[in-house]
Amino acid sequence: MTIAEARSRIPTQRNDFWHYAPLDELSERVARSVAPSGGVPTLVSPSLIDAMTCGPGPRLVFVNGVPVAGLSTLENLPDGVRCGIAGADQIERTHAAALTVDDGLRFAEPIQLVHLTAPDEAGTHLVQSRARTTIELGDDAQLNVVEIHGSVDGPMSSTLTKASTTIRLGERAELAHHRLQSDAPGATHIGHTDIRQGPASVLRMTSVTVGGDITRNAIEVHLGAPDARTELMGIDVAVDDQRHDTVVSVQHGASRCASSQRFTGVVDDRSRGSFSGEIIVAPGTVGTDAHQSSRNLVLDPNAEADTRPWLRILADDVRCTHGATVGRLDDDALHYLRSRGIPIATARSMLVDAFLHDITDSIKHEMVRLHVEAMVASATSGAAAHGADSVPPGLDS
Repeated sequence: MTIAEARSRIPTQRNDFWHYAPLDELSERVARSVAPSGGVPTLVSPSLIDAMTCGPGPRLVFVNGVPVAGLSTLENLPDGVRCGIAGADQIERTHAAALTVDDGLRFAEPIQLVHLTAPDEAGTHLVQSRARTTIELGDDAQLNVVEIHGSVDGPMSSTLTKASTTIRLGERAELAHHRLQSDAPGATHIGHTDIRQGPASVLRMTSVTVGGDITRNAIEVHLGAPDARTELMGIDVAVDDQRHDTVVSVQHGASRCASSQRFTGVVDDRSRGSFSGEIIVAPGTVGTDAHQSSRNLVLDPNAEADTRPWLRILADDVRCTHGATVGRLDDDALHYLRSRGIPIATARSMLVDAFLHDITDSIKHEMVRLHVEAMVASATSGAAAHGADSVPPGLDS
């Protein structure tokens, strides 16, 4: 594929949802990417998968879009919960993780769906892989899912992942969905999640993104049946020269639906993070309750955080709010911690953790919460240490 052909398949920056994406560089990477050679690279080991996951329990593992039975553990799933493989994509030769739950079945233990992209060790190519997931809950079903995306760099190569997730919830179904992405420094990731909810269904989704050179995650929620409720939360940490783009659209197409968006971003060094959020309320709907918040923390003068929350309200009976903040660490709080003998790097790390605490504390399952806290701590500890080199005067003693 030529760069021109790749560029023709990617929207322009006139499209609000692609406004902040580095489109020229994405086009170049798509054009020069190649399909995996097949098989499981020796870079991939059981210990690597264990480090990616939240802990023991049912898990289905894909490497470069192909399921790997030797790394998966699906024993002890109850009748009515089916976790397996959907049909292969005949063009790209990849499979999808397929998870379905029968009506009325409730299963509390998290099921982990793992997608890993890995290059050939001896290769010098940019390896492209598809990561496809489908989740479907029947009426009155309840489930906890952890969707994990990761990648590794080769000595002379990197990866490009195209991830697509489809979620369908039946009437009164409840899904806790955690999308955890931790990519290698040179990786490129383009993700899209499409969610459609039935009447009185409930979705609680947490999206966490760390690592990766260029990442773009889009979440699209369709509330097309009355009394549906969705809660979206997100954490994004960008360092070095990384460019991270989060895009959210919640479409209220039925009456008495509720939605909330709470997204936080941390940028350091020369990185750039962006959030574009949208709430759409369709004509003729009543009783809509929708709220949106984007909070961003800038740790270095050379870093940039962009945020664009907006509302499109085409009905009268609504309660909608939105807000956005971009700021730096509180100098007074830093001074207080330093005056208690806490080293500057530790003090900065404590304040960054406190900034993200609202999101991590909202994760109800302890095993998942601890894993997310470790992911975020690893990503932000380096950011806090970097920023300690350029503290305001009077705080460095």
